[in-house]
Amino acid sequence: MAVRVVYLGPARDWAGVHDERVPVDAPVRLAELAARLCVGHPKLGDARKSLRFAINGRFADESEMVEPGDEVGVIPPVSGGADADFAALQHEAIDVSAVRGHVQSAGACGGIVVFEGVTRREVHPRHGSLVRLSYEAYAEMAVSEMQRLIATVRQRWTVERVALVHRVGNVGIGETSVVVAVGAGHRGPAFEACRWLIDALKRDVPIWKEEVWDDGASSWSDPAKHGG
Repeated sequence: MAVRVVYLGPARDWAGVHDERVPVDAPVRLAELAARLCVGHPKLGDARKSLRFAINGRFADESEMVEPGDEVGVIPPVSGGADADFAALQHEAIDVSAVRGHVQSAGACGGIVVFEGVTRREVHPRHGSLVRLSYEAYAEMAVSEMQRLIATVRQRWTVERVALVHRVGNVGIGETSVVVAVGAGHRGPAFEACRWLIDALKRDVPIWKEEVWDDGASSWSDPAKHGG
């Protein structure tokens, strides 16, 4: 039995491999697995305090248990430094105030812009009311692309902190599916970068949206027919 460990961005260089299978005979705490990885890859150990981890495509607390067969992502900080910007996929509800608070904690923000995408009510002429949306992501690539978008923002605008969080799985009516938060010294860059980020995320990040209707029918959303 084993856990697949995937190293993203600079973590790939620190580990010297793209991914590897780590033998585990039973569930293991994420913190213990992280310690093993750092012993095996000393350069990874040098960056230990800045690393975050994901289990099966969602950010995870190091107190959580990793099961045999799980996939663990090793995620270094994106451009902007340790504990600054972040990009995440998660199954659980997004705490919008926490995302905004993280951006605000940069301290030098004169303007913070938060975009929140919410599942709206719709009625299909044949299938009735929309019940929920279901999001599916190619998790490893999606997080990597979200990090790339943040890096692009930092090249194009002067910003203090950026956060991108997207739900996967079922998202009911009125629930939040995505949050983009940008903090900058002035409102102009914050507005511009936030608008660019949500547009680029919907265009470039491998996340798909399935619409589930009242009569049980479902259909994949056509991005060419929807503006959001």
